[in-house]
Amino acid sequence: MLEDNGIIVGTKVTLRPKNIEDAADDHRWRQDPELAELDAASVLRQGLNDFTHDLATEIKYPTPWVKRYGIDTLEGQHIGNCMAYDIDTISGQSEVGILIGERNYWGDGYGREAFTLLIDELFKIDSMNRLYLHTLRWNARARRAFAGCGMREVGPEPRGGHDFILMETTKKEWASRRQQEASRTQETGHTG
Repeated sequence: MLEDNGIIVGTKVTLRPKNIEDAADDHRWRQDPELAELDAASVLRQGLNDFTHDLATEIKYPTPWVKRYGIDTLEGQHIGNCMAYDIDTISGQSEVGILIGERNYWGDGYGREAFTLLIDELFKIDSMNRLYLHTLRWNARARRAFAGCGMREVGPEPRGGHDFILMETTKKEWASRRQQEASRTQETGHTG
């Protein structure tokens, strides 16, 4: 459910617009070698002050082709981020991504719910018809998690010297999935 302040509330997490208070967590996560490897990224070498300045600039001057969200627990702990980028309302597609930086929240459905909320929100854009992502071929855990969120593997897509798998979902596929989930919920009387 989207609230007036741009916060999307789920049963485990909330998605909210990024804020400057996220800088220390984001900086720490970007300096973590394991998290960088999972994203085929380099470990961040930038200092916290410069990183915070850059984040402040992104927040102050947002671009229409990027939507960034912080992921918080319902108790307000910042545990990760998700985003849509390369948003193209003409062709009706966008790339999406997620990071749960706090390892204590891995494997308990926090990422799945956050990613589902993000997809729901993006498909509210009338012209949006396709969401896609790239994940590393060797990262079986991420591939299973994205598949569990309704993304299907399209095929290999090497990029930047890395072996990625392209995954996607369409608005039609997503609507069908959400309808099936709602039917199961009505039949069993609970979510999950």
